[in-house]
Amino acid sequence: MRSSVFIGRLTADLLTRGGAIVDSGPDQTLDVMAEPVLRGVLGLGEFERLSFEPGVVGATFIDYDAPLVDRLATVLNGLGRVARVQPPTVRRKPIDAAILIDRSLAIQNGVHRYCSHAAVDATYVGATFEYTVLADERMGGVVTTWVNPATRSTASFESRIDPTSLADDPGATKASDRTDGLTAAWPLAVASARARLSPGIADFLERLRRRRERDVRRLREYYEEIDLEIRRKLSRPRLDEDLRRRERDRLDATHRAFHTRGAEVADRYRVRLRLSPIGVWVCRLPAYYINVKLMRRNAAAEAVFSWNPIDGRIEPRACDGCLAPTDSAWLCDDAVHYVCADCLAACRTCGRRFCRACTRACPRPHAREEAPSHARLGR
Repeated sequence: MRSSVFIGRLTADLLTRGGAIVDSGPDQTLDVMAEPVLRGVLGLGEFERLSFEPGVVGATFIDYDAPLVDRLATVLNGLGRVARVQPPTVRRKPIDAAILIDRSLAIQNGVHRYCSHAAVDATYVGATFEYTVLADERMGGVVTTWVNPATRSTASFESRIDPTSLADDPGATKASDRTDGLTAAWPLAVASARARLSPGIADFLERLRRRRERDVRRLREYYEEIDLEIRRKLSRPRLDEDLRRRERDRLDATHRAFHTRGAEVADRYRVRLRLSPIGVWVCRLPAYYINVKLMRRNAAAEAVFSWNPIDGRIEPRACDGCLAPTDSAWLCDDAVHYVCADCLAACRTCGRRFCRACTRACPRPHAREEAPSHARLGR
């Protein structure tokens, strides 16, 4: 579903809840009439026609960057309502947990042992984000992810539960129902959303890399020509001393200009990913929690994995370092952390592998290295 459809539904819903009269207009627009207080809060006229596609004559274009969307936060803050997810009817069938774990769990440098499993009503937290990838161009969209904070795992059943079709339940809800698992789930949901976006934006990043390499190559060639020309003049045996000084100043200025322009190119192609939350849901499903012992050399740790009837498989558990879901994990030597390959990669300075869940930086002290002086531009 396109991002414009989501923002259209969200805007119409919030305006209606704020007390405005909202009706469908031509070309998939919204006609809005609001009372004076709400108009003042949202900056609306007595009558407004809103469009969620650009180029509609006579309508104000609304996207996630529009001022109206920011002002709608005032309406949202006063709602305090809860959307209840009604999952499809599912049964908790008997499973052979030991076999499922053996088939699903891939540990590269250790072993695991099934301990026990128990039937539970698991709580899942779904989060929908509007994402924007910014560089020299921009792309964006919407991504939804479901996580189980109790087992630090990610489920993939959003195709069976469409958040856009959920109806609000205005009834009274206990505080525990509103907040159960949300605090622990939030960093997991963000990491899971980033992991889900990586394949989708791979082509975008590849195009960006090619353009960056092209611009860097052109920049280097341009300034190397100037550098070589100045050096040819400096190599003349009978060059006047005053002219030689001016040429050296030109050479220094050329180097400074090259590094300044290089920094500008790097900043132009710097990638920034922004995630803006749109909605959060809580869902309970009949599942199994499976207790597993992870063993690495002489150390061991306990871990809990989850199986749910919609996935029908063991859910990918989050890396203890970066929180991204991983199907293939490594165990660290000290605390037997369950980490992805990147979080147990070698240090770029000394080459020693270390666990990013134990420490964010290499535990070995590294002497500060002096940057080598370069005789020529960019060499």
